[in-house]
Amino acid sequence: MHPQAEKIQQALQAAGCEAQVREMPDSTRTAVEAAQAVGSTVGQIVKSLVFVLDPPGQPILVLVSGSN
Repeated sequence: MHPQAEKIQQALQAAGCEAQVREMPDSTRTAVEAAQAVGSTVGQIVKSLVFVLDPPGQPILVLVSGSN
């Protein structure tokens, strides 16, 4: 497993979350690719966007439907 994926897996476990990080063999860079990789529709994919406000430089995480 990639070191960053392992780091996320450890953080999930430390928080008591039973989720499992999985690395995909093919690209999942776009919502379409991600849907194809897991056998779902694009609307079932969640895209994450991170914005950093200026000021104060705080990150904002936005989760949106893959079809939007």
